[in-house]
Amino acid sequence: MAPACDVPPDPQDVSRQSPPTVNPAGAGPAPAPSKRSLRVLCIDDDEMVLQSMKDLLAYFGHRVGVASGGKNGIEAFCTAKQKNEPYDMVITDMNMPEVSGYVVARMIKAESPDTPVILLTGASNNIMDSGALSASVDTVVNKPPQIQELSDLLLRMAKPA
Repeated sequence: MAPACDVPPDPQDVSRQSPPTVNPAGAGPAPAPSKRSLRVLCIDDDEMVLQSMKDLLAYFGHRVGVASGGKNGIEAFCTAKQKNEPYDMVITDMNMPEVSGYVVARMIKAESPDTPVILLTGASNNIMDSGALSASVDTVVNKPPQIQELSDLLLRMAKPA
């Protein structure tokens, strides 16, 4: 059987409730490093966002892989899984050329249904009400994310150690 990474996304599934959201960044106290290290894949078409996410999540002790664009993200996820080095969590941007974050989320869930997927978006709240996203996306986070909240969210969503 071919891996799910080679299959087009299934039709939209609206059986789950809309994913929860996290508010964008604001001023606050300096964050503290995490007590648990997760393997996180960040997918975005903006290199500055990727570098920022990598640096900030690494500060919390997470091991961060980055992929530029949806296609590269799906390939990185599948390659890591095939090497028996799976990611604990995926954070993907929604609006990317060629392969959107929605398609990335569908492909990740098809390949590994238990891997949490966080959708990072600058879009308005109407995207968060879309039932189509709820089948593939565990949580929607508004850009720019508050990094301490994002790190806490990762730890809450991760499988027990």
